Amino acid sequence: MAFSFNTFFGFEQDLTAHPEAAIFGALLVPLLLLIPIAVIGWIFRKLKLNMYVIHVLLYTLMFTLLLGSVTILILFFITDRNGIKLAYCWMAILAGMFFFSLINANTITKMFSDWSKIIQEKDNSRR
Repeated sequence: MAFSFNTFFGFEQDLTAHPEAAIFGALLVPLLLLIPIAVIGWIFRKLKLNMYVIHVLLYTLMFTLLLGSVTILILFFITDRNGIKLAYCWMAILAGMFFFSLINANTITKMFSDWSKIIQEKDNSRR
């Protein structure tokens, strides 16, 4: 059995009939997954467990929401509006953001903590 890009886990008919569902999924899936992962991260922090994996997942979803949804919107308007191809593109973006976040999680965490310190210093100097 050969792989075909015209199949997508049983959602071929829905994605072909309504390609805008790929845009809806690209915007909604990261938002819906951020909530339970943030709750799990809060529990990990209270239990003093390692947060590396939680940070990787949160950064993946954040970057996918910001960059992936913009990319899917651009692809939707400049390509042939094939929902199956858009879904595969979004999955490739999600996988790419996951590996990027996996490699750079410590750097991104340090960047956010540095920004937090700078914002607090500016806020304290205004008082």
